[in-house]
Amino acid sequence: MLFASYYDIKFYTRRYRVSYYENIIIIDPDLSEKEIGKATERVRDVITKSGGEVLREESLGVRKLAYNVKKHKNGLYVLLTFKAPPSTILELERLYKVFDPVLKFLIVKLRRKETAALLTSLKTSESEIRSEPTKEEVKEGV
Repeated sequence: MLFASYYDIKFYTRRYRVSYYENIIIIDPDLSEKEIGKATERVRDVITKSGGEVLREESLGVRKLAYNVKKHKNGLYVLLTFKAPPSTILELERLYKVFDPVLKFLIVKLRRKETAALLTSLKTSESEIRSEPTKEEVKEGV
């Protein structure tokens, strides 16, 4: 593929680069579990449709907020770790601004050291899952 200039090359490589991000979302705790599941599913859909992949999702539970946010004193914290192209961040910000279940959000790009630590922790957790015996293996041993 021929490029017109150095800037075209730089844009082309940046456009398809994938970075690692952490995203913390504060969701309205008054919603039912089903509605909270739908809200997190919608966020995951935006990430995957834009070429990203959700690596980890953790619910940190309901916590008291330091100040009222949209007339709420408590919020359900959800932490998402994902890899995606930079264009995904703009789409997520647009979604969060108009999406009612989300009270607040923060998206942080991980540094190289943090990314390396994340990848090693994911590999160790995968190996632990694989090393655990399944129900069939336990029955055969008994």
